[in-house]
Amino acid sequence: MKNNYLKQTLVAGIVVLATYATTVPAAIAVGGGVVSPVQSPVDPYGLKLAGPVMLAGSDAAAKSFDQSVLPGLDAFISAKLPDGRDNMNSGIFEVDPNKIVLASQTAVRAYFVSESGGYASSIGMNATTPGKDPTSWQNEISSPASKLIFPSANSVDDFIVNSPSQVRTANQPVLPGDFVNLGTFAKGTKLDFFMIANGANQSGAPVFSTTESLNPDGFKQHVAGFTSHIFAAPKLNSPYIFLAFKDMWGGGDHDMNDVVIALNVGAATVKSLLATPEPATWLTLGSFLALAVWAKRRMDRSTVVPASASN
Repeated sequence: MKNNYLKQTLVAGIVVLATYATTVPAAIAVGGGVVSPVQSPVDPYGLKLAGPVMLAGSDAAAKSFDQSVLPGLDAFISAKLPDGRDNMNSGIFEVDPNKIVLASQTAVRAYFVSESGGYASSIGMNATTPGKDPTSWQNEISSPASKLIFPSANSVDDFIVNSPSQVRTANQPVLPGDFVNLGTFAKGTKLDFFMIANGANQSGAPVFSTTESLNPDGFKQHVAGFTSHIFAAPKLNSPYIFLAFKDMWGGGDHDMNDVVIALNVGAATVKSLLATPEPATWLTLGSFLALAVWAKRRMDRSTVVPASASN
């Protein structure tokens, strides 16, 4: 259930930051869908938009996501990321969101999934290359490659796709399944994602990044990642990574569900991430492996055919 915090009035003005000069990969604009009639006007830190927010289900790929991914994801988040509970050690965060490096040239798309925080936060991204991470959160948001994905990731409801009872408004401009085409990026591009906590309502709001060392509060895991094989039958060719954000300074209640987005980064990149999981998941994955080995050996023993007595 969403916390009913009193949201602050938007303060006019942009904080001017020092320019962060670096060579960044270029993105080629691409994508389909129908532009949502409601676009948030907020612009924290003067960032450019990655693209307009598109309506849920408005092209074939978005319709497939709504029908085949969102229902299972809804049940999974309700069960494994309940609001107000410490979910840091839930065992579901199997991939390191700071290691999203594209394994091939990819048209990347971001879907809004849910939000359950008391803030109207902004979600953005920075395209860079491995080993060239920004050195501070100020450098990240002033990078020429940093862009806003969802200026206000605030929604009237969670998980209800294209429901006639739900409407988008200027203050709650997105619904589950709405998406942004981020562009086509070259193989080897590293994608960093960040949250501007309450960025739609507050100037100078704190920025929390997938690059843990940049987080100004010392709390490292403001962003955590998982894939669809955690909550659905294993799909080796799934192109989706899911990022769960925490918006409160110091991690708050650690429920890791204040905003959840899905990224279509291509199946090859997902496979690469699963090959190098978060350290905390090695025990869980090792348990599954041990169980599989035990089951295989048991099956092998049960299928041994005894030698014939006549031999």
